[in-house]
Amino acid sequence: MSSVRQHPGVPTLAAALDEALLADAPEPALVLDDGPNSTSLGLKMAGDARRVARGELTAAEFWARHDTAAAAEFGDAYRATPDPDIGRTRAGGGLCAADAAGLQCSVGDIEPLAATEGERFDTGKRWGMVLDLQKCVGCDSCTVACKAENRTPPNVTYNVVMEVEHGTVPDTRRVNMPRPCMQCENPPCVQVCPVSATYKMENGIVDIDYDRCIGCRYCLVACPYGARYSDFGLNYADESGEDGQVTSPEYGVRRGERAPFKSPIGNARKCSFCYHRLGRGEEPACVETCIGDARYFGDLNDEDSEVSRLAGSIRSFRLKEEDGTEPNVYYLR
Repeated sequence: MSSVRQHPGVPTLAAALDEALLADAPEPALVLDDGPNSTSLGLKMAGDARRVARGELTAAEFWARHDTAAAAEFGDAYRATPDPDIGRTRAGGGLCAADAAGLQCSVGDIEPLAATEGERFDTGKRWGMVLDLQKCVGCDSCTVACKAENRTPPNVTYNVVMEVEHGTVPDTRRVNMPRPCMQCENPPCVQVCPVSATYKMENGIVDIDYDRCIGCRYCLVACPYGARYSDFGLNYADESGEDGQVTSPEYGVRRGERAPFKSPIGNARKCSFCYHRLGRGEEPACVETCIGDARYFGDLNDEDSEVSRLAGSIRSFRLKEEDGTEPNVYYLR
């Protein structure tokens, strides 16, 4: 009687991808040690920001716990900043005006800062992406397209493709796992930011206000997916004659030539689903370039859209779901 060898199952794949993210993540303390602010405070705030996403703390409890230390560490930059949770509904609860009144930070919502946000071209939409692991061939065309579109400097790569092996020898498989920003519904990076430079737009995209960002790097440590980077001002001087002279209009804002002490140098940076392209009716560069058609993009609120249908299929899953972040990026087994 012959036995049939079973291929690695779904649970092993999801677990393997989560483990790959963990293995690829830099040591949190090393990320903060050469930064401008307290490493110990950053580690505490990042850990508690993840607890807020998991529903173990409320936003009000988070800020009550860290308010005094944040005010001492960041001074006027912290005290003059409105908290993005006020007036919004999030897992674990947002801040109400009464709770916020006792804190050092100001009370009030952040106004949308992306230039194209004011056009309201995507009112009522929730942008999302679906990545088909069976179709991804690991060509890295998405990585190259993203670099070219967003003019990202060395060590800043919004789209990476990780090769992950899952299963037990001899029943193993390898999959190519693209990893953009997850554009979480409950983003720890928003919760941890002491100056509200990172905030969530109504369309589901997590935004960074480069002019407000102080480069503390706390969001880099809080992100469970390793999808955020710090811009150290490096350039591809040897590879490009126009290096640093042409920059991407990220979030719809044109910033001109890169220069020392000028944003986004010194800021946190990440994938924005090429928001500046969406305003022109175009898809993100990685989606448009994918040679295997492994990427799907669209409005998750539209039940008839392909991206919504695929996100709701039995093949669909999300990374690190136990963290409560509720990503708007889905994977297909």
